[in-house]
Amino acid sequence: MSLMLTMTHWQGLALTSIVLLGLVVFSRTPFKIYRSLIVVLIWLGFFYGLAAGWVWPDDRAFWYGHWSLSGFIRAADMLWRIALVFGLTRLYSAVTMPLEQGMGIAYFFNPLIRITPKASDFALMLTLTLRFIPLIVEEALIIWKARALKSEWPHSWIKQSRELIQLIVPLILLSLRRAEELAENLMLRGYGSGNYHTLMLHERTFIDFIGVLIIGVWGVLLLILR
Repeated sequence: MSLMLTMTHWQGLALTSIVLLGLVVFSRTPFKIYRSLIVVLIWLGFFYGLAAGWVWPDDRAFWYGHWSLSGFIRAADMLWRIALVFGLTRLYSAVTMPLEQGMGIAYFFNPLIRITPKASDFALMLTLTLRFIPLIVEEALIIWKARALKSEWPHSWIKQSRELIQLIVPLILLSLRRAEELAENLMLRGYGSGNYHTLMLHERTFIDFIGVLIIGVWGVLLLILR
């Protein structure tokens, strides 16, 4: 879907915006999860506005340039596409658990396993990555709290940078230890290249088929509106 958003015109972007707003209302996700996204989009808006909106002749200095309406339109178009991609990604991660994300990726990779065994390795890698990202974040918070209990956090940004660097080392060690334990568990259970299978915890329901149908129609409309 993100790839299609880079190719479609304003009609497809408008359609995607309406669908995204509908999904946000239907999912009842709190608005606060989009605050950081809005801040990032504001900074990107300033950057793209300056980069594309200000033009100057090739043989003149920068300050001899002028603001261009067409440049602002290009900047707004790029920002619109980025906002839709980030918004869809943020909504998806907010309403879908990491385990369900991995199961979905592995399910859609199943047909490719018959073509090449590397598809199963790639599906397993994505599943494990999505599964362990929350665990790594949790371990980082535990290390941060342990450091905060020892002494007061320094106010100088140089000392703060030094403290953050020191916190990275135990986080890397914990991540390597967890990866080693995971590798041993996979070996003991007989996992090998090309023999990864998905684990469906529940049967597909009518709502699942409706969701796949909506996404398929959505993608076709984006291709038509190119």
